[in-house]
Amino acid sequence: MEQSFASVFRGPSVYSRRPVIRYALEPVAADEALRRFDPVVVERLLACLPGLGEHCDACKPAHLLEHGIPAGDRAALSRLFEHFCIELQNLSGVELECVRANGSAGVALFDALVPYDDERVATEAARLSLDFIGSAGTQASPRDTAAEIERRIAAFLALAERHTLPVQDRAVVRAAMARDIPVIRIAGRLVQLGQGPFQQRLSGTQTTRTNVVGNKLAANKDYSRRVLAALGLPVPRYERIYRERDAVAAAERIGFPVVVKPNNSNMGRGVSIGIETARDVRRAYRLARGFDRSVIVEAFVAGRDFRMLVVDGRLEAAAERVPAHVVGDARSTVEELVRRANSDPRRGAGQRNSWTRLALDEQADRLLGQQGHGRSSVPPHGEMVLLRRNANTSSGGTARDVTDEVHPENREIAERAAAGIGLDVAGVDLLVQDITRPMRDQAGVICEINSKPGVRKHLWPAEGRPRDVIGPIVDMLFPPGSKSRIPIVAVAGSGDTAALAERLAQLLAADGTTVGLVARGGVFVSERRRDGGGLDGCAAARMLLLDPDVEAAVIELVPNEVLAHGLGYDRADACVIVNDDGADVPGLAEALRVAVGTARETIMLPDGDELGRALALCLGLKPGHFAPSLASWSGPH
Repeated sequence: MEQSFASVFRGPSVYSRRPVIRYALEPVAADEALRRFDPVVVERLLACLPGLGEHCDACKPAHLLEHGIPAGDRAALSRLFEHFCIELQNLSGVELECVRANGSAGVALFDALVPYDDERVATEAARLSLDFIGSAGTQASPRDTAAEIERRIAAFLALAERHTLPVQDRAVVRAAMARDIPVIRIAGRLVQLGQGPFQQRLSGTQTTRTNVVGNKLAANKDYSRRVLAALGLPVPRYERIYRERDAVAAAERIGFPVVVKPNNSNMGRGVSIGIETARDVRRAYRLARGFDRSVIVEAFVAGRDFRMLVVDGRLEAAAERVPAHVVGDARSTVEELVRRANSDPRRGAGQRNSWTRLALDEQADRLLGQQGHGRSSVPPHGEMVLLRRNANTSSGGTARDVTDEVHPENREIAERAAAGIGLDVAGVDLLVQDITRPMRDQAGVICEINSKPGVRKHLWPAEGRPRDVIGPIVDMLFPPGSKSRIPIVAVAGSGDTAALAERLAQLLAADGTTVGLVARGGVFVSERRRDGGGLDGCAAARMLLLDPDVEAAVIELVPNEVLAHGLGYDRADACVIVNDDGADVPGLAEALRVAVGTARETIMLPDGDELGRALALCLGLKPGHFAPSLASWSGPH
């Protein structure tokens, strides 16, 4: 089996309401051998891809692997390929389901439909799936070893790590979609919620409401502490230095032990805690200097590490951060304990999973030595062996929810700190022994403040109750009752759709509304052309939805473009169909199914008449009327 070509659909299509890639798979001579699979390779694949046996009873991917492909059932290979692609992508932390099992129509016998979050990741998953299925064939030579399968999956996950959204960003996307807020991923972590003038953009937890000055202030530990101290909030004694010898002098003035960190860095990078000698200060300075040209030397404050998440001026969650560690069982080595901890499906590379994998590296080895251990040591039962001193979840730390335990004074301090720096979403880090008591009574301090705080620790704590911190962020950007969508009118049919689309755009603009128009002649906003030509319908529609000036959109649908690329929007308010009984337009019926299935209302116009009624429908002034022939059709799944 080999791939002959692929078609990428970035919106609703004849196959699915969600983005899919359609692969045309060509049988080759070796497919006859695939009626039975090598049981050794099958066992290895199922061990590495357990989800093949856990989802979609309708397609039974594990059953096909274990019992082979029934003679003549060419579609079974396509289903198997689909599930390999889905399971590989799900290993990277996304949540995809079989499209075919949901009743997708129009799938050719040997075509495969692969849902995706990121096109590049899905493409690599398809390539790897073909290789794995071929390797499992009884006459494939040489067959993949378990180590080779694991190596190739690890390489795939490394690629997925670079391209997929982190798990907390995906939580934002799900929360927005649950509220019917449209989502467009622009690039990297940059995501747009809403359309046109209602749009809000996020990168992680930084939003279009994040104060630029506040963001820069939070990044500069020296400046932010000056502001916090001026507001009467507790901060540790510190000095900002630029030379190695000054770092030693500062540590001696402050008094050992000290903490050495970059003035501008995040996620615990370059931080050394509990330094007690001049020699170690020099080494810590060199480490920190690799991340920023200036370095902070501060007093070491004994206390537990608490992250306070403030959204729109209100404390929404608090968590005690626990450094990356393993707990001895008197039988396993540190290396074995780390391997066991990393086998937890909640742990993954970077920020793509609920927790981050533990790392055994030079920093961990040094800390192990300070605790009297090495990688091959067998810690006593119950001993907590640290792999990091800082408690960042990005370096493998976990969290315990303490939201309900926070003393009112500590809550107020966190909220004042966020307001003082000027942040809409802030992570305020406190060092304090007991969060249930006023921190001033314990010489507690604000360690730092973050303008782009990670929220995994609140969504998936190791202990305590998960907190919905995504809802308050979405509510801040889109208060209940506020708009997130612009009116979208799709125009299709066998008549003069271009003329009708232009006329509707003119009528909608008569009251001063800024209308965007996608027609065969190009992309126009207020009758001025905005594109350079050559855009397909999806790209043209996306251009309008990203434009903050566009208050309403009229989109002419060209049937062959709809069939080739799908729609460039998730839902329209109205689909206006203009008929010419004498015209024969290839693909029109299939394109209309997609358009009607994604429209709130549909209206049929004979030869472009009844523009007034069409306009009233588009403006939502009165309900439209479904044509009898389309009334019972609900659109693709």
